[in-house]
Amino acid sequence: MFERALPPVQTYEARDGKSLCYRHYGAESGKIVILLHGISEDGQYLHPLAEFISGNGLAQVVVPDLRGYGFHPVRRGDVEYIGQYDHDLEDLVGWLRNKSGDEPDIILAGHSQGGGNAIRMARRRLAKRIGGYLLLAPSVHPEAPINHKKDPWSELQVDKFRFAVLSALNAIGLRFWNGRTVLRIDKPLERRHGRETLELSYRLLQSRTTKAKYIKDLRAMTQPTLVLVGEKDEMFLPGQYAPLFAECRQAKVSLIRDSDHDGILSDKAALKEVESWFKALGE
Repeated sequence: MFERALPPVQTYEARDGKSLCYRHYGAESGKIVILLHGISEDGQYLHPLAEFISGNGLAQVVVPDLRGYGFHPVRRGDVEYIGQYDHDLEDLVGWLRNKSGDEPDIILAGHSQGGGNAIRMARRRLAKRIGGYLLLAPSVHPEAPINHKKDPWSELQVDKFRFAVLSALNAIGLRFWNGRTVLRIDKPLERRHGRETLELSYRLLQSRTTKAKYIKDLRAMTQPTLVLVGEKDEMFLPGQYAPLFAECRQAKVSLIRDSDHDGILSDKAALKEVESWFKALGE
């Protein structure tokens, strides 16, 4: 896809000693965007947006391959425990701080399910280091009004019975079976490239979305926030983003004409919105 243009893979050490991968897009800027990928892909598809932000000197960009994704994950589609991504992001920020020798100005960004991971951090200690949020067609929670009412996971195959059973077991502290697969993604063979993650465990899926009281997370996002969604987004209901993110007082929601869920990442109007937002941050 973009292999020849991609920066080299680098690694950082998480608190459990595992080496996790990321790519760094350099720029003459003190800001660092941590850009999080969606539910089935690793970070490579985010290259156009990362290159635009860094190439225009708006910020450096770090694109991690989340645990369980990428070329050689320890266990594809799985993590060790619910919430491990929160810890991995905290460790990545600590790694970047130690590497630069300074406190980085962090912008947390995410596309689709990566947006859900970004929103999760709003009530964690890391939120004090976050200078803003950039969310592109973000997932929030299966019960949020941006989801299609017929099925909040309409494009995905969720084993609802298994999910319900595991949720009940977790409620009483039984987590032994959390590594069982609860979600499968039926991606057409002609669109597969070998790096996708098409089966997700219960604990990974629960680590990629907010909890039921997601409104508290949105209200905790007191930093400047830009939410972009395509007018033709096929995964979520575009018109429901503005009323939902009214809970986030610093949020600006922009609907991008003639753009869909993935197209927003390279849409000229969307990129113009991103550029304007970053320049306003520096004022």
